[in-house]
Amino acid sequence: MSFAIYCAISFQRGTKLWNEGVIAASGSDFDTAISKYNAALRTRLGASCAGIVYSNRGVAYNSKGLLDRAVSDFAEALRLHPGLVEAYVGRSFACISKGEIEKAFDDTNEALRLDPNSRDAYHNRAIAFLNKREFGNAIADFSEAIRCDPDNADLFTKRGNAFLADGQYDSAIASFESAIRISPGLEAYWGRDFAWEKRAYELLNRGIKAASERKYDETVRFCSEGLESHPGGRNQAVLLCNRATALGHLNQREQSARDYDEAIRLNPNFFQAYYNRAINHRECGHIREAVQDFTEALRLNPKYAPAHINRAAIYFRQKKLDEACIDWLNALQNIDSIEVERRPGVLNNIAWRLATSSASISRDSKAAVRAATQACELTHWTRRDYLDTLAAAHAEAGDFASAIDRENQALQLAEASSGEQGDMKRRLRLYQRQKPYRETR
Repeated sequence: MSFAIYCAISFQRGTKLWNEGVIAASGSDFDTAISKYNAALRTRLGASCAGIVYSNRGVAYNSKGLLDRAVSDFAEALRLHPGLVEAYVGRSFACISKGEIEKAFDDTNEALRLDPNSRDAYHNRAIAFLNKREFGNAIADFSEAIRCDPDNADLFTKRGNAFLADGQYDSAIASFESAIRISPGLEAYWGRDFAWEKRAYELLNRGIKAASERKYDETVRFCSEGLESHPGGRNQAVLLCNRATALGHLNQREQSARDYDEAIRLNPNFFQAYYNRAINHRECGHIREAVQDFTEALRLNPKYAPAHINRAAIYFRQKKLDEACIDWLNALQNIDSIEVERRPGVLNNIAWRLATSSASISRDSKAAVRAATQACELTHWTRRDYLDTLAAAHAEAGDFASAIDRENQALQLAEASSGEQGDMKRRLRLYQRQKPYRETR
């Protein structure tokens, strides 16, 4: 057999083994693929073909996570077959997996210089950009990859995820929906649902911010957009509750009530919705229903002080003083659930009721002193009305010396010509006669 015939037979055998390796790799049987490529490389394939086989084996090593072997094979592939785009692309994947992002950029850039229509080079460079959190560049490269392969659902899904990471929720939804149209897949459906949720959540936060600025019309608009953007989403009840509160501020009570009802239907354990609906009932004059909703809110969250305070106010007006006192004391025990900026005022108001009520059943001198002291401490002893309350609490406790001291402090802060100072002086005279102050109304 001549050498030429031997080389031809060896080449033919090598290409057969090479093809068998490709078939094995396409079935994810990478061990068999590597074995076939090894055997092919022992034949006389020639430099150019051998370079392609090395590149294919590098891809198989990538798939098995044997990244150093993969990088070595891609380097040999490029030595034997300079300009082999697939080798640059494969090596860029290995570099990304190893965290060597700059090397990955070098390889993808070279691959795209050689072939501006390399889908996989654009894809891998997009992944490298994602690793650097350069979402805009990643999105641009995924879009280029889609241009090269417009029927690839996976590329649309990955671009959707990049849009999602960049906070571009509408674009993310559009990209996921394109993926679903091409080939419905769980990841695309999940991504679209998550983008819907994120968009609704963003609109919810914008609504909350608008409400904090008392821009209630804007709150209604943002919450409505959130509700329309993802019907059935997890934030539906919260969006409805926030819109209902804004509508209440706009004096649209009936529509507000409908939103609260729907929020509670969607989430029967949503204590904040019961509390807010109770406020709405109270403003409409539906006192019995308000008490029922405050009570349900407290059943769901017994430590929610605002519900105790508002229910106590109703009980107090209804002359149910023992029940009001219980709610005031519970509110004091859970004062941390009150916003920090509102806390001193709440403490002062409760302390005043507990110290000065005309009915003994609703007075508690120890709790009044504690609450009034805390209110004064939180405001650095600068509020005359809080000092006035503390004086009344000390008098109720029988500590008239402290009552006189605190009332004098309050008088020093009060304006000389104010009617308030006159009231304080009358209380001071009571304390000097060893008598506590009682409200008559």
